[in-house]
Amino acid sequence: MRIERINDLAEILKCLPFERQIRVKGRDRMRESDMLLFIRSQLDNPMFGYWMAYNGDNEVIGYTIALLNLLPGIQREFIIRMYAKDAKIRDEFFNILAQWAKANRVKVQHTTVTKNIKAISRKFKFIPVSVNMERRI
Repeated sequence: MRIERINDLAEILKCLPFERQIRVKGRDRMRESDMLLFIRSQLDNPMFGYWMAYNGDNEVIGYTIALLNLLPGIQREFIIRMYAKDAKIRDEFFNILAQWAKANRVKVQHTTVTKNIKAISRKFKFIPVSVNMERRI
């Protein structure tokens, strides 16, 4: 297995089948096209990171997307997406993200979840600290 930081949109498009699975399971409501526009707009931003994991056959076996906020008082690493075919890959992604955050003096990781909140809290030690609310206007 190898993990690389990616900034090539053509390579990132290899993750679309996984994004479709995520949407079918109801874990994200954002349209694929909107997500791709966001990613494309951020590829030159050094505070944006997209890492992909490959097996020995160069097949994509996972990816993670994160964004750093360095504004004083609200420094955070926002984990936007993490998809991994097994726990070893996921753990390596968490390690890479932690190293990236620490290199930028960020000490807090943040993620937003819509399902399995208690399981994610228990398994990955994320602590619910607020409630995100929304309404349609």
